[in-house]
Amino acid sequence: MADRYIDDGEVSEYGRHFVTEAKKLVGASELVDVAKLIARVLGAVEAVETELAKVRSQRSEVRTERGGTGEAEEAVRDVVTRFHAYLRSLPKGTSFDFEAFYPGKNLGEVAALKPADLVTKAADVLRGFDVARNAGLDAFVPWKQEIAGARSALDASLSGKSGAANRSVTTTAGLAAARAHFLKTYNQVAKPIVRGVLNELGRGEEVRLFFKDLTVQEGRGRGGNGEEEQP
Repeated sequence: MADRYIDDGEVSEYGRHFVTEAKKLVGASELVDVAKLIARVLGAVEAVETELAKVRSQRSEVRTERGGTGEAEEAVRDVVTRFHAYLRSLPKGTSFDFEAFYPGKNLGEVAALKPADLVTKAADVLRGFDVARNAGLDAFVPWKQEIAGARSALDASLSGKSGAANRSVTTTAGLAAARAHFLKTYNQVAKPIVRGVLNELGRGEEVRLFFKDLTVQEGRGRGGNGEEEQP
């Protein structure tokens, strides 16, 4: 029976099998240039292989950037929490505006904040450094730098994660288009032409030798009525 569904990984298997077998027909027909047909199918196979490699690379990149986001989140939580503890430890006579950093002098549920909310939290704390009573305190300078750095790192990490995910979606669309082109070339161009060449040579019964999907055993459990998948 025919394999009704050729997945991304099978494109290379089936397509390259055809290329190998079809080389035996080069020069055998007076009507058809089989070499050009082989080149057409091989090009379609290689396009799918290229897009498949891109997808795998992008998936790996997304996983890597997700891990980096987690580290950046913890960095923001840590510095915002430590700065709050530092402010509470200052001598009572120190003149500064605590509530400019933390309304109500409360840290809040920093541990429960989502990544984007952590960026906002850090930005809110940073605005406190611009208040007149806080702007001139040299002791606050390194804290401002550390909080700003942690916030920027998390913001960049989130942007990178989103960018990688978007690139992955785009790449997946490229793979789908390449596979559709292969299916059209393989099913609607190569099969009719090879059938014609074999019939010309009086070898029509050999068509299954050239198209591996036509010889898939029923044990694979794909079911169906033997029709090839159309793009």
